[in-house]
Amino acid sequence: MTWNPRILLCALPAAGLGLLLCGCGRPTTSRQTAPAGSDAGRPVSALREGEGEGELVVSPTIAAGTNDFYADVTEKAGIRFVHQFCDTRIANILESNGAGVAVFDFDNDGLMDLYFVNAGPLAGVTHEAPDTKREPNRLYRNRGDGTFEDVTIKAGVAGSGYGTAVAAADYDGDGWVDLYVINVGKNILYHNRGDGTFADVTDKAGVGDTGSGIGATWADVDGDGKLDLFVANYLTYDPNYKLYFNPDAYPGPLSYKPEFNVLYRNRGDGTFADISEAAGIRLEGHRAMSVCALDCDLDGHTDFYICNDATQNTLLLNDGKGHFTEGAVKRGIAFNALGESAGSMTAAVGDCNGDLISDILVSRLGYGSLYLGTPQKLYHDQMMASGLGQLTAEYVGWGSNFLDFDNDGDLDIFIANGDPHHLVGWESLLLENDGTGKFTNAREKGGAFFDARIKARGSVVLDFNNDGALDVLLTCMGDRPFLLQNRAPTSAWIKLVLQGTKSNPHGWGARVKVTAGGRTQFTEARCPSGFLSQSDPRLHFGLGAAKSVDKIEIRWPGGATQTLENLPANQILKIKEP
Repeated sequence: MTWNPRILLCALPAAGLGLLLCGCGRPTTSRQTAPAGSDAGRPVSALREGEGEGELVVSPTIAAGTNDFYADVTEKAGIRFVHQFCDTRIANILESNGAGVAVFDFDNDGLMDLYFVNAGPLAGVTHEAPDTKREPNRLYRNRGDGTFEDVTIKAGVAGSGYGTAVAAADYDGDGWVDLYVINVGKNILYHNRGDGTFADVTDKAGVGDTGSGIGATWADVDGDGKLDLFVANYLTYDPNYKLYFNPDAYPGPLSYKPEFNVLYRNRGDGTFADISEAAGIRLEGHRAMSVCALDCDLDGHTDFYICNDATQNTLLLNDGKGHFTEGAVKRGIAFNALGESAGSMTAAVGDCNGDLISDILVSRLGYGSLYLGTPQKLYHDQMMASGLGQLTAEYVGWGSNFLDFDNDGDLDIFIANGDPHHLVGWESLLLENDGTGKFTNAREKGGAFFDARIKARGSVVLDFNNDGALDVLLTCMGDRPFLLQNRAPTSAWIKLVLQGTKSNPHGWGARVKVTAGGRTQFTEARCPSGFLSQSDPRLHFGLGAAKSVDKIEIRWPGGATQTLENLPANQILKIKEP
């Protein structure tokens, strides 16, 4: 099928078609934050001076310059997915969130495959022509030559309902990665049969939560070696809500009832038990935007950090038996540096200042946060001191990621920006770390893509061609995704694939140190969840000029330690738990 860069994304009534092609002609206003006491969490308006509502067309390829580190290779790679946005404008808060993508190896060939989630029509939310059919989610198999094959129908993972997010893991330990698709409405669990096909086992497994799902992550919460499932829910949308005064936007999150998150315990027989109440995670008054798993207090037990919209963020601290207590305020990661509970999108976790302690980057509608961890297991927001405050202030960040884009051994940042109220594009950000947790804009190194305005939402980091250079993939509102191939000058690297035996199949929860070239780096193996999406699960370390790795130290979730020494650089190394 020929890819038409001006294809309409959803069938529309004739009146809507004119609006789509001409733009909505909304009043132009400067971006500003909602006044105190209002329904905060989303800016009152986000149109730039002189901008009107954008057209719903598929973006053409962005031509990269000769020396650009990143090149848009989406069309070349054969990725034809387009997010089905069934409206002429962002008419409400559910429509504004978009949908995500998962990076995972579903056929065990060592190559990262892609699963895109679609939205489509939803009664009471979208405004499409009668009889509009939902377009499927899409599974793309990585051929290994820089291109992908659409195997959705063969695999049986077209999905249904109003899709938002996806989380991938081998939940039953059979060696094949499964898919959990999050919807506004009933979620779907696809079990990987290992023959290129999946089976819908949602009802059998008991994980068909029917909330307004917006994210999920996998973690072993009770140390039994089996992966449990945390589902983040948003809010209950009411299309009849009218008490709103701003004609240039839609009612914000506090206009609607919040929904409880859900924690499912893996029984180990293919079924799950809802332990939300017993585990203490059913906290009232929050509207989740994403969830990530991490060991925040370094006690060997996986905790959950939840980004919330218009309320303070939540930290669920695990007692090791699968029971949680809230600790975000005490640890210093509930609010931003201004004391605001602005709408938070997602949290990226990594050691960005080289002190061997994980830090947390939160993207927000409003000032984000860079929480630097301390030996006292507290966090300090260094958003301004790091330079990130000034670099990100004019944008609304959705997807955000730590990545070492130049393999120099420190973590840089990628942020996918997007207008929350209007179908107009904004620039994405590539921010370079000086090694101490101070950042500068690397737009010129990144190249032409970082001058392009796109309607971004989710973003993931991956190495789709296994060359050791970290690529980026973005999903967009009513548009195609953007696969950005990293072409930066080559530095050394090593990539680790952990295989648990006593621990969970992915070794999530393991602490890993890599020493090379006189530098030690630290990371925690964890389900790589982000906003709506999930990144490449392999652990990546840039090594700079080092030709070998002196030592790899692993503390597995079960407590066992493992050391490997004198390893060649530039390899993907599989490590099995002893």
